[in-house]
Amino acid sequence: MHYKRDEAFRYSFNEPVPAEFSIYLKNSDRPGTGTGDSKLLDISPGGTRMETFFDIPVNRDEVALRLRFNIFQRPIETDGVMVWKERVGTGWMYGIDFDENASVAKAIVDDLKLRRQAER
Repeated sequence: MHYKRDEAFRYSFNEPVPAEFSIYLKNSDRPGTGTGDSKLLDISPGGTRMETFFDIPVNRDEVALRLRFNIFQRPIETDGVMVWKERVGTGWMYGIDFDENASVAKAIVDDLKLRRQAER
């Protein structure tokens, strides 16, 4: 298991959050792939741990992905790179490092607060 030990916090979901992703090549004019389904297992403002049945190449210099998910109230879309992967059962688990984006980080924190309040 891989962790980012310098992160302020990481929220683990009781039930994984459905997400959709598409893969694209950095520095390329070619369009990205179609969409694939995944589940977010935990999240922080800087990244997430994602599980899917797709075997995606991890090459952070060339391959990136766009994630779309809804933590609580609003759809969130962000780009990132895969920094590690691990085989789990019949699928794959990935560590995703989000591109720095203050508005996305704020949206994640705000929705996590609302989700936590609703879970009480």
